[in-house]
Amino acid sequence: MDSQGHDHSIRDHSVTEQGNVLIVDDVPENLHLLSRLLQEQGYKVRSVTNGAMALKTAQTKPPDIILLDIRMPEMDGYEVCQLLKQHSATQDIPVLFISALGEMLDKVKAFRAGGIDYISKPFEAEEVYLRIKTQLTLQRQHRRLQQEIEQREHIQASLKQSQELLTGVLNSSLDGIMAYRAVRDDEGAITDFEWLIVNPIAAHLTGKSPEDLIGSRLLEAYPSLAKAELFKRYRAVVQTGKPLEQEYYFENDILKAWFHLVAVKLGDGVAVTLRDITQRKQMELNLRLTNQELVGQVNIDSLTQIANRRCFDRGLTAAWLRCAQNQQPLSLILCDIDYFKQYNDTYGHVAGDDCLTLVARAVMQAVMRPTDLVARYGGEEFAVMLPNTHEIGAIQVAERIRAKVQQLNLPHTTSLIAESVTLSLGISSQLPDGNSSPKKLIAAADQALYEAKQRGRNCYCKALPLMFSACSTQRKETD
Repeated sequence: MDSQGHDHSIRDHSVTEQGNVLIVDDVPENLHLLSRLLQEQGYKVRSVTNGAMALKTAQTKPPDIILLDIRMPEMDGYEVCQLLKQHSATQDIPVLFISALGEMLDKVKAFRAGGIDYISKPFEAEEVYLRIKTQLTLQRQHRRLQQEIEQREHIQASLKQSQELLTGVLNSSLDGIMAYRAVRDDEGAITDFEWLIVNPIAAHLTGKSPEDLIGSRLLEAYPSLAKAELFKRYRAVVQTGKPLEQEYYFENDILKAWFHLVAVKLGDGVAVTLRDITQRKQMELNLRLTNQELVGQVNIDSLTQIANRRCFDRGLTAAWLRCAQNQQPLSLILCDIDYFKQYNDTYGHVAGDDCLTLVARAVMQAVMRPTDLVARYGGEEFAVMLPNTHEIGAIQVAERIRAKVQQLNLPHTTSLIAESVTLSLGISSQLPDGNSSPKKLIAAADQALYEAKQRGRNCYCKALPLMFSACSTQRKETD
């Protein structure tokens, strides 16, 4: 029923979202009529009869829309609307004037006061429904849009903050950081990479600024990379998604350095981190050299610069096991400088050290295979280990050793057997057994050396009895 008493009880079933409506009118009959009509449409309705109550109600629990009459005692609708627009809690509530004043000036005044629409009395119920529905729809859209704007502003602020943080991290990082986008030809093959991100450390390697590099092509700056393995590996990272990690040596006119490089797939491109490990590589090199020196000190005789007793013992054990496994013979020659004590007493210890060094060099020259081992066994005594060598081959080596030492022609006036330095040699050959040790081989060679000294020195003797039948096959020598 409208203001003329007509029944308009039309139910709008399309309303899916109920609104909260505040009706302000000093005529109870109008309040009752509008309340009933809107409640039938599913709206929640509150009603008051004067402006002061309207302001208090709206501020206490703001409605979605206000239907406001103009003519009211004490405070008219224009003043109520103006006061509503001045308060932060109510300024966004849409105010729809509904009044019997139909003059254009009245409507203009209503809009100037802050109203969003104007319905003249007598009204049609369907018009009221549609006007309210339209305003509520606009209000919801406005709120939704405002929320989206606020959300977007929040996202933009977060992105800006993240970008500033990322830029700060990139610029302060001690590692070089780069990101590339793959550049593809018409067939989809990767032909180059475009710089997307580069921090100052990475840019320094190129001699350019980050601003100059971003957007440029990798191969334009470094054409030689087109055939380099690193460029191929970058492409493989993009194609397979498998990360790349390697140590990479970088050299240009500005810098020579080692880097630990890590590259990972990033979209249709690759992100690269470079960490300078030049200092670590130098430390590793120094450590390697130091270790080599230590190994030399442990295994090399400081005077003669040939293997020492420690190295000989280890080498003999290893050769024994290897020959036992392969069923190969192993021979040993022990050599002793004849009357060396008298040599030292006659010429002095400095000359004695020189004599030992020269003899050691002569013995080394007589042994030809890289698998053989010459060592200072102790004092003036030397040991020669001959893997895969029968007794006959060992005898040949012993004869060469004697000849090399005699060719030195080192004077030895106090020798009882010759006018120059000579050697006595003991030879032992065995077929090693994996269940035994080379102690018998050493003992047999030592016994043979003793026999050589007993026979007058400056000769060699072979151990008896033989541990296996002498073979007539000559020892194979290798230059």
